[in-house]
Amino acid sequence: MNVYITRINGLPLRDTSQYIQRMTAGIGHQLGFREMGIYRYNGEGESKESFNGRLDGIIAGISGRSDIVICQLPTGNGFKFEWGLINRLKAYRSKIIIFIHDSVSLFKETASAVLQEKIRLYSQADVLIVPSLAMQWFLVEHGINKNMKFVVQEMWDYITDMDFFRAPQFRKEIHYIGRNGFEGLDNWNREIRLKLYGITAYQGQNMRNMGELSDGELLSALSEGGLGLVWYRDAESRRCMEYGISFSLAQYLAAGVPVIVPAGIANETLIDKNHLGIVVHSLDEAVAVIESMTEAEYQRYVQCVGQFARSLRDGYYTKKCLIDAVQAVCRKDGGEISIPTNIYELGEQTFTYTALKESYGENLALSWNYLGKADGFLIYDMYENLLYETRDVHQHYFLIKGYARESGFVIKAYIATLKGKMIIAESGRICLQETRYNHAEISLIIPAYNVQDCIVRSIDSALAQSVSDLEIIIVDDGSADQTSEIIDWYAEKYSNVAAIHQANEGAAAARNRGIRHAQGSYIGFLDSDDMIYPNMLARLYDTIRKNDCDIAITSAYWVEGSDSKVFIQYALKEDTAITFDEFFSMHYIKECGYGVVIWNKLYRASLVKEHLFPILKAEDEAWTPYILSYADRICYLDDRSYEYNRTNSNPTLSDKVRNRSEEDVFNSYKDTVIFYLKNGNQKRIGLLKELAKVRLQGRERVYRYEGYGRLRKEIDEKLLINFEEQ
Repeated sequence: MNVYITRINGLPLRDTSQYIQRMTAGIGHQLGFREMGIYRYNGEGESKESFNGRLDGIIAGISGRSDIVICQLPTGNGFKFEWGLINRLKAYRSKIIIFIHDSVSLFKETASAVLQEKIRLYSQADVLIVPSLAMQWFLVEHGINKNMKFVVQEMWDYITDMDFFRAPQFRKEIHYIGRNGFEGLDNWNREIRLKLYGITAYQGQNMRNMGELSDGELLSALSEGGLGLVWYRDAESRRCMEYGISFSLAQYLAAGVPVIVPAGIANETLIDKNHLGIVVHSLDEAVAVIESMTEAEYQRYVQCVGQFARSLRDGYYTKKCLIDAVQAVCRKDGGEISIPTNIYELGEQTFTYTALKESYGENLALSWNYLGKADGFLIYDMYENLLYETRDVHQHYFLIKGYARESGFVIKAYIATLKGKMIIAESGRICLQETRYNHAEISLIIPAYNVQDCIVRSIDSALAQSVSDLEIIIVDDGSADQTSEIIDWYAEKYSNVAAIHQANEGAAAARNRGIRHAQGSYIGFLDSDDMIYPNMLARLYDTIRKNDCDIAITSAYWVEGSDSKVFIQYALKEDTAITFDEFFSMHYIKECGYGVVIWNKLYRASLVKEHLFPILKAEDEAWTPYILSYADRICYLDDRSYEYNRTNSNPTLSDKVRNRSEEDVFNSYKDTVIFYLKNGNQKRIGLLKELAKVRLQGRERVYRYEGYGRLRKEIDEKLLINFEEQ
């Protein structure tokens, strides 16, 4: 079986149609397809003999019924030529795939005879490659062959081998590619600068004509920063965008810049869910969003675009639809997925974020965030060699050894069926990407003491965060092993990592040192033997800012060996602010013992800097109620994005002392209770006392030591007055 793909020649060098067809044919060549060249010519007055001879010359290489021909339409030679080509291919009993590039002409006169003639032409194909699901529905509604098989393209690629070592800079300016302009261009008078590429007829305030640029020059200019605009000229072109896909969209994304698109276009869901830019209803709304955008918000878009753009620059969307189309020809069930019925209930399956970072020891750290249900993950290198398989659906990190920095990898999610593993989602190619760090919006503090065996994975998970303006502060608390060497390597390698060394003073002192060093507007904590999911900080940051809260909380997993279970979880409405009183009384006090943790939260930095950790043996149990009592608004996400790992517990100052007496254990706990009752917000002393009594009652049942009951009674007797240490 041979597969052929047509390619148009003879159009002007800068013609988009010719560029697209040549790019598609080039990608087909990589897949082993043979090229079928079609030249643009003036066929007016051409004789029947000459026309037939021309067609015979084009298809001369076809051998018979086993061949497949992918026809890229339109050819530029008119409807008569295309009908002649399709009929000649059918005469040779070839299988035909029509790749529809032009959706605009289908909508100009919906009820016209021209549309019906095009539908009749497309119906001759065995498979149609269409730009969008909306286009498929349109063709079905207008009478396409009812047995037609469809492959949905979804996005254009933009092939380039340019290296993008620097992330686009935060600039409040808009790029526009296109010769025909857009609605509102004539009277552009906004404060946001507009850069035009390929248009020279417009002049105005804050408008700059960049002229015609080569592909390399264009990508270089776009990649400097700002946002790319995809917009319509009139109602007709607006409707076309609902069915077709813009090539300029691929150009912006390939350059690494976020985009601005109108709501309702074919790519809207893809752009929104992958955080590739802003979806708006008007240009005024777009300008307002840009004017209020912060640098941190812009860099989060840039990071998502950078991740997404890799597949566009390598041509993966086109490769996929070409391969799917050929398979649809060869399979009777093409266009269908033969899987058990219950699989249809899986919902959306996608890798929402992936990251590859350099790790200590000349290794590479691969991290991912997956949305959906799966039975496991497969990791492949760029040569399609399987590196690793896991059935741990909670896994989000893998350390890759023995590969060069230039290597690329792909992660695939699968489900197990009776016929074997079925791939339900896969990432694009994941490569190292240089990240530019600016000011710190979030500071993540990691205290470390003799944790050489586990701190690498903790730091790697911090570096893999999808939020870009992150400062990672690692405080070495007098380690005697290789911990100091490890964190110094990371600090030298990454500009957003700070290594601080101090004599052994304990975790509380280490955290306080990190807090004093922190520059971010928000502060989080990570224990050196735990890990965090790649989207944890970004999600907490978004909800804490959106709801104007002092503290944002996420649920967590307890991990021990190969077992994972939900650890901390509240019956709270997600992404919604609640008062301290509501959270503390209805959820925190009733929570079964583990709400004292400090590390599943993001805090307003000013709150933390005013309320440092006490130097106690159980500082977390003392500090958490204390800091919460000064918070007015709290919000929660049930993301389970913190991984509390007990597989390799590591010693800290607070757990060095073992086998203590009952009295010693009690006195340590008494110190924590006295601290938060004495130093907590006295306006909320009633709730703090209630917490203390509930916890003391629980410890009395567990430890059977009379001191807990005595302390609880003392607190109860002083319920209506401020607690004072006895």
